[in-house]
Amino acid sequence: MNKKQTIAAFVLPAFIILLILSIYPLIEVIHLSLIDRSLVKPDSGKFVGLANFVKLFSDRRFWNALRVTFFWEVITVSFSLIFGILIALLIYRNIPSWLKGFLTLLFIMPAVLPRVAAAYSWRFMYSPLLGVFNYLLGLISIKQVEFLADRRLALASVALIDIWQWSLLLSVIILGVLEAIPEEPIEAAQIDGVKRWQLHWHITLPIIAPTLVSLSFLKIIESFRTFDLIYVLTKGGPGIVTETIDLYAYNVGLALEGNISYGASISFIMFLLTLVIANILWMVLKHES
Repeated sequence: MNKKQTIAAFVLPAFIILLILSIYPLIEVIHLSLIDRSLVKPDSGKFVGLANFVKLFSDRRFWNALRVTFFWEVITVSFSLIFGILIALLIYRNIPSWLKGFLTLLFIMPAVLPRVAAAYSWRFMYSPLLGVFNYLLGLISIKQVEFLADRRLALASVALIDIWQWSLLLSVIILGVLEAIPEEPIEAAQIDGVKRWQLHWHITLPIIAPTLVSLSFLKIIESFRTFDLIYVLTKGGPGIVTETIDLYAYNVGLALEGNISYGASISFIMFLLTLVIANILWMVLKHES
């Protein structure tokens, strides 16, 4: 057995298992979306074609879920990257090496914390009566704020947790890339009297731009996986102001209505959106590379 055959022998079983675990659920979702299956009606399941997808176009709650998902993506991706870049630049060349190692370990900890555990911790901190945020606001005579019950603050309050976890992790990755930048262009710019912000804007950031595009790709795809965080904190409320498309599919298909076929059609739309966005980002990434 040659080297290629040996590699194939090890990789093929894992590839087959991955294919089964990804292809079969997709086929089942497509099958469910084309019938009328309900958990509350065991004898249901007649073929309805594209009726579930047609219904989506007139479903105001579905369009609200798309809008919430869009705002969630914009908020979490943009602020995670911005704060990640700013933190990395702040540490880069301003902190001694021994302290960088400690901060790196400290910044990775929120990212490895399970999202459900993070959600419950922040839910306690957001508490109007016992939470640390309202305690601090009380010290400056500001009345209690219902962070998760206020329609204007709920989505931003949940997004803050995601930004907290990811911006610190991204800052560690970006810092590692910054440390690998050659010293020559930076030293030449400093000799020419370039200001710090000009150095980063015209030299540092363009050099690490491909890495930033790659991180954007990963964060955009990851931000579609919002179910656990939002479900623990708000369950889509107050009302439906934090109900993303995956949470809506769960509520319609399992939790509230039991209309599993309609929930499957929503899930399939989410799959298509993810696929389209992933391909667009992949082409951008290849272009930047």
